[in-house]
Amino acid sequence: MSTQLALVLPAQAGHAAARPQRVALTTPESQAQADTRLATLQPILDYQANHTRYGMLRLQDGTPVTSFSRMVAYASETSGVSAGTLYNWLRAYKSGGLPALADRQRSDKGTSRFFDAHPKAAWLAAYLFLECRASVAVAHEAILRDAALLEIPDQDLPSRETVRAWLRSMPPSLTVYARLGRKAYRERMAPYLKRGFTDVYANQVWVLDHMIHDAEVSNDCFDDAELGAPVRIRFSAALDYRSRMFVGASWCWEGSSRAIAACMRRGILKYGPPEGIYVDNGKDYRKVARGARPGCVAQASLEHQAPLVPLGWWAAELDSIAASGFLARLGIAVTHCLPHHPQSKCVERAFRTVHERFDKCWPTYTSGSPLTRHESTETAMMRHRSLMKAGRVQDSKHPLASRFILGCLAWLEEYADTAHEGEGMDGATPRQIFEANLNPDQKPVPEYGALALLMAERQSRLVRECAVTLNKRRYVPVDQEGWAMMHAENEREILVAYDTADLDNVAALDRDGVFLAWLQAETLTRFAPYDKRTQNQIADSMATRRRLEKGNKQAIEVITRAARANGARSPLEAMAERLQLSAGETGADLITQRRPRLSSDGGAADDTEPKNTLVPGEAADRLTEILRRNRADRSE
Repeated sequence: MSTQLALVLPAQAGHAAARPQRVALTTPESQAQADTRLATLQPILDYQANHTRYGMLRLQDGTPVTSFSRMVAYASETSGVSAGTLYNWLRAYKSGGLPALADRQRSDKGTSRFFDAHPKAAWLAAYLFLECRASVAVAHEAILRDAALLEIPDQDLPSRETVRAWLRSMPPSLTVYARLGRKAYRERMAPYLKRGFTDVYANQVWVLDHMIHDAEVSNDCFDDAELGAPVRIRFSAALDYRSRMFVGASWCWEGSSRAIAACMRRGILKYGPPEGIYVDNGKDYRKVARGARPGCVAQASLEHQAPLVPLGWWAAELDSIAASGFLARLGIAVTHCLPHHPQSKCVERAFRTVHERFDKCWPTYTSGSPLTRHESTETAMMRHRSLMKAGRVQDSKHPLASRFILGCLAWLEEYADTAHEGEGMDGATPRQIFEANLNPDQKPVPEYGALALLMAERQSRLVRECAVTLNKRRYVPVDQEGWAMMHAENEREILVAYDTADLDNVAALDRDGVFLAWLQAETLTRFAPYDKRTQNQIADSMATRRRLEKGNKQAIEVITRAARANGARSPLEAMAERLQLSAGETGADLITQRRPRLSSDGGAADDTEPKNTLVPGEAADRLTEILRRNRADRSE
């Protein structure tokens, strides 16, 4: 595809971007070629690992193999492959592993040398084929007819098959949207949600957020704060969505990447990893982020792209964890709720319970606001600061931070065994609900990042509506980048790679083994029209549909403008100009038809029908008079 044209096509098309490194070999020939070359390189690789094993080897001229270069020369003599080729294979193997040893893919795959050299012809062909819905033959004839305008020499004129192949290389989603219309595009290409009738399981979804305890304590355990400093501790918690039980917790006095990592690590080591987490954006977050520039939040997967989150320490924590691959290796999807529209408010309610039932028990309870703070707390805060300046912080009545944290941890265990009257709880305790509704597909902690690229099972599947079907289950992308890539592959065959022991997550590869997107088993949406979480899921799905459709629409508009600017004409305009039709000619003298005869009063003449000269009002009056006379005759 023409480079200039590819720049305006939807991002999912990927024609203009450099192809990423191959991660899998998809044909027996390429696999055998890579294995053969690796066998040739194996003595060299073994020499690098332990050169003492090859001390007795000698070259053909008797020179002992005492260096790496001589080992390469020895391998060249024994295998018949030149030393330069062996060095090239070694560099490829070190940079890309076994798949890199196979012959590289064609660099011009998916492109056309003719249209790359003549972008005006590309604009014209795309405009006629997409916007004007003309055939390949019409597009080809237009290029031949306007060769001078398009600056194409006679010897470079393309064949019809060249034009056909280039137009067929366009994403099917773009072609269907342009040529068959919006309805066909939505029915065949746009993603959609399927509703289910069951709720989530325990330990399937965690709600992750933080709060600041409404109690001031004296620091005795945080190395990054002064000993005895008065602090209000930040509490990071992971709450199970189904049972409202705290499954992970950590404390810090200032945000760091260790807070979330420690919180999730404790929960995963005890209960196993969830399938996804939600990060809320409530009043506690705004309290912590005071002074930071506000921003928007977008739903995204940390495994593939950095989400747009409000600036602040919380965003830094998420970015740090994403960079380490902690969540990616576990296959945990991350969803960021929109500001003022959180999908899960249970964490906010749980935090309020912590404030009311735990923080208020301490003598240094601050109430969260100076306006409602008790005077005894004000007195304790001022006394603590005075003692700290005097070097007598040990005389302060402030509770120690370590004692406060241990007390909160014990209270969380008590809270797990306290009856809960919330929706779906029915008076049971969070622990009882958690144990009674465990996810039947709960996974252990996997090495998911390394496992995904080495998945042994691969099957060819046809992409339909941005998803594939495997073992009677639909698999959809996990993030917006994945939706874009799968949207470009609609109605094309791709490969799905998966581990038979873990069918909840699969990888999508193109026919050359290049990674496209992470896929996950589709989660059925609850039939709950008034549920906020369900409404947000539907809104997210519709936003994805609109985003993908808008990309096609914008691409067609740009193609039309560019083609018109380069002098492109529609088939009707070209025919009118070619046949020299005048806009003022009506062709009235070429029309033959029978004209009706007119009567003397301007109406059509017809001798067989009686003439009616009464107007509607007169006819009504006459009918009334006739009826009155009939009634009078009957009465006599």
